Amino acid sequence: MPFVEADDEAGDDSLPTRELHRIAGGTCRDCAEPYSARDAVSSIVLGLRNAPRCLECLARRLGKREPELYDQLTDYVSRRACYRRAWREAERMDATPDAPRRPAEPAADPEPAAPAVSEWDAGGMGCGELVMALRGRLAALPAGAVLTVTATDPAAPEDLPAWCRLTGHALLSADHPTYRIRRRGD
Repeated sequence: MPFVEADDEAGDDSLPTRELHRIAGGTCRDCAEPYSARDAVSSIVLGLRNAPRCLECLARRLGKREPELYDQLTDYVSRRACYRRAWREAERMDATPDAPRRPAEPAADPEPAAPAVSEWDAGGMGCGELVMALRGRLAALPAGAVLTVTATDPAAPEDLPAWCRLTGHALLSADHPTYRIRRRGD
């Protein structure tokens, strides 16, 4: 579900976007790790703008799996223009080199014969939607597990390797449209 709509292009001074700028760059109240700008929007949506948390800790507090919470949040955000604009701003903020994120652990040397634990057909999802859904799916897997992703978007050959470098997940193979990604050891 794309978040870009005509009203998303204009400048925004809505409460969610102002709150995003106020709390961006902080650390999670539970685990004390840096959270992303999108995690900040998730905290705002859930009414936790004064006690923001990373998605992992939000899910744990709510007794949900990260992918399930992510799906619920993106569904909610996609139907509300002010949150949609804040989400787009968060995506922009997370894409900057100094964006807060958890420190990436060194990627292990890829093992060519690593078995795929899970498979996911992302179809033609674009970059923002693809990497957010991918984040949730990898978070649901144990550290070191391998996810085989089918992504037909023409930008996937550039987007997925860049995302893996930024997040510390290991890209084991990239033969468009099939990508094998090993979840980092958290």
